[in-house]
Amino acid sequence: MRSTDPAALAGAAAGALVRQQHRSARALNMIPSENSASPLARWALAGDAGSRYFFNTSGDPDGWAFPAARDASEAETRLTLPLLRHLTGAAHVNVRPLSGLHAMTLVLSAWGGAAGTPVLTVHPDQGGHYATASLTRRLGLTPYLATGPDPHTLDPELLHHLVADRHPRLVYLDQSHVLFPADVATVAAAIRAADEHTVLYADVSHTLGLVLGGALPNPLAAGAHGFGGSTHKTFPGPQKGMITTDRDDLATALHRAQYDMVSNHHLAPTCALGLAAADFLAAYAADTIAAAQALGQALHQRHLVPEAAERGYTATHQLWLNTAPAGVDGREAHRRLTAAGIHTNVLSDLPGLAATPALRLGTAEAVGAGLTVQDMDQVAALIADAVHDRRPADVIAGDVADLRAARAGRWQLHRHPDVAPHIKESFA
Repeated sequence: MRSTDPAALAGAAAGALVRQQHRSARALNMIPSENSASPLARWALAGDAGSRYFFNTSGDPDGWAFPAARDASEAETRLTLPLLRHLTGAAHVNVRPLSGLHAMTLVLSAWGGAAGTPVLTVHPDQGGHYATASLTRRLGLTPYLATGPDPHTLDPELLHHLVADRHPRLVYLDQSHVLFPADVATVAAAIRAADEHTVLYADVSHTLGLVLGGALPNPLAAGAHGFGGSTHKTFPGPQKGMITTDRDDLATALHRAQYDMVSNHHLAPTCALGLAAADFLAAYAADTIAAAQALGQALHQRHLVPEAAERGYTATHQLWLNTAPAGVDGREAHRRLTAAGIHTNVLSDLPGLAATPALRLGTAEAVGAGLTVQDMDQVAALIADAVHDRRPADVIAGDVADLRAARAGRWQLHRHPDVAPHIKESFA
């Protein structure tokens, strides 16, 4: 029988957390929907701000009903919001969502219209998020799905006719499985030609860092009325959400919905988001995409052929790999990679690979850990050895750990000499 003694349970949990930390430092995490927050961002998660509410966003001297957050709130108002407005080019940035799915809920609620109003979103066969349509229904709205001729393309003509026929209040453009992002400019033009009153929101949860680094087009500049999503995939931030817009009326509607749907917006991660923005290097975005493309080519050379090889494998951080043609079931490939210290997704709902267990890989965290385009050939060799069971898993895992140890992480505290004394003081 397992112990129910609190001290014993706490000790076991502490040991598990230490093992997690050690294993993470030795492993190569290639899950596209995860990223390790920069050390500067992680520091903010350890302090008192994590215990506080912050409601007085207007700065009203008489508005501090919850005064304990007065100091920490400055990190949100004087760092997080100004930097994110600068990086996104948006007039309004809302950092109240707790996650990407929470941001989706707020956008649908605030901008989707009254009960029964049509909302247009992306079919999962073209990469749309599994929850968008069902969440739309739960909020009393009526979803319609945009499709296209292949897993990587939305048909702008069909999109135009769907908007002209249904007149949705909102088009929610989301792609969680995405090798080649939809062209926001083309989508925006098709919508405007059909109904100039329809709002276009781009959920860039998976590609936020690629957008903020300039490697993919800014949706606002391309004609969207807003964009946002989660902040921990291709952006090296905490697990949080954000929403941007240039329109005052949309920002006001969002604030009204937020009043009912968000109380504690988690001040510490919001401060961490600002520190991640201060840490962010634009070159990381282009390097992440280049690494994914190089990894795709290197895997192809080892007879593990990622999807869309004819199109250059990817234009994002993601690769999709069906290992069945190489004689290895996707689930078994996933088990072997995990044992070898290489973390991936195994999914059976990737567009074009329905019901086929296949691997989804991403390069964002690897590049943040210091790996380069030149390292992708070695990464491909390690993946191939693991998938084909050519060497013992623990031997491959040792090589993975050696590769990690030989690379300095991209996000270094010494780049911020003005911050270091405050970090030291906080732990004194």
